Amino acid sequence: YRPLTAPALRLALIAGARRVIAARDGLNRINVFPVADGDTGNNLASTLGSVLNGALSQPSQHAGDLLSRVGNDAIDGARGNSGAILAQFLYGVAERVRTLPELDSSSLAAAVRQGAQSARQALAQPVEGTILSVISAFADELEAAAGEVDAPADTRSGFARALDRARRALADTPRQLALLQKAGVVDAGAQGFVDLLEGIAEFVEGGPRAVRMRGSAPPAANDATDPLGHDHDIDPARRWCTECLLLGEGLDRERLRTALEAVGADSIVIAGGASRLRVHAHTGSPQALFDACAAQGQVEGMKADDMVRQQTTAGLAQSLVIVTDSAADLPEDIAERYAIGVVPARVDLDGRDYLDKVGLSTAEFYRRMAASRQLPRTSQPPPGISVGSSSSRSRTMRACCTWACRARCPARCSRASTPRHATPGHACACSTLSMPRAGRRCWSGARRNSPHRGRARARWWRNWSACAR
Repeated sequence: YRPLTAPALRLALIAGARRVIAARDGLNRINVFPVADGDTGNNLASTLGSVLNGALSQPSQHAGDLLSRVGNDAIDGARGNSGAILAQFLYGVAERVRTLPELDSSSLAAAVRQGAQSARQALAQPVEGTILSVISAFADELEAAAGEVDAPADTRSGFARALDRARRALADTPRQLALLQKAGVVDAGAQGFVDLLEGIAEFVEGGPRAVRMRGSAPPAANDATDPLGHDHDIDPARRWCTECLLLGEGLDRERLRTALEAVGADSIVIAGGASRLRVHAHTGSPQALFDACAAQGQVEGMKADDMVRQQTTAGLAQSLVIVTDSAADLPEDIAERYAIGVVPARVDLDGRDYLDKVGLSTAEFYRRMAASRQLPRTSQPPPGISVGSSSSRSRTMRACCTWACRARCPARCSRASTPRHATPGHACACSTLSMPRAGRRCWSGARRNSPHRGRARARWWRNWSACAR
């Protein structure tokens, strides 16, 4: 039999991640549970983008080591509810096989089973009809295939059976969750997991060529289908989708979960291990959540998204958006009226970071400054956060980033089914470009890199003219 080697595993995971990123907009449109904020596709793409640009960007000869790095990168880059669950699944898979240089059907099935259990344990209140149900179904079938007396040690046949079971479980999600049935959609996170498996299956069937050649170029700006409308209201008392990375030694997941519940958080997902935890929750006070985490370790990578505003913006057909940072002191009613994105600046007080006006109100800022041992320091949001905020709202911005990315690294991005700039975690030219510079790179990319220059320039002009207006 042929074992699953690290090089083959790496290429299979690349194919799966690209498949999810290519399906991002469709996943956003069917996002209903736990809240209809239209960002499941973005979150899964960002999570897998961190893996693509980390562990999967370097060759490996040891399957266990590769999966360990994949799991760690997924935890560090996890975004959203589904992204955190997927990250914990990958982390759990790695925990089982980190010492194995190659995988057979039995070791793969055991690893996936542990990943499924880890993903379920990451949630305070697991719900059926979600990505958890599909992961469990996939693990069940993979385990059953590996346990048969005459089962081949090759992983391919068992994987094909398990993928078919996962597809059936995905189709069952509306019958398990009333919200999905009412909206007439399957669960977006579960669909993203099946997309990942289907991308892997494409590599298994088509080999490395499937990684390079799958699909066509991404759609131009303003070409995507309008998002579906969902009437699932978001609880205004827990309107902030809040996340952070918690670092320390001997971190206790249950103790942390109890502390988060005590500050009124729900939709809690805690992924990772004893020294590194990715925390996701919905709350009415992001800073209260960050403070609860800070009591147990070092808090990094804070993020808080207003889901009410996300839901409102997702229903708008916007070709152009405005994004500023909190230093502008934009009145809240103006930002709401014109759907302006406000990215919080970072404030440092006594060695701790805060999110301006999101995790730290003006009154609280002055109170803490009075008790601080040193004057506060501020910094601008990371460029990738600003680009991510605008690209999640504007198809034009995503199209501009496409051309900017290809202009800087055509050898790596021009053949990809979906350029890796699409994820906020992608370390590429577009993550630091202003809009005018992005436009110039759009033009240079269209002029230099396209074999059909006339059509490329026309496409650039259509994409960029919306921004220029």
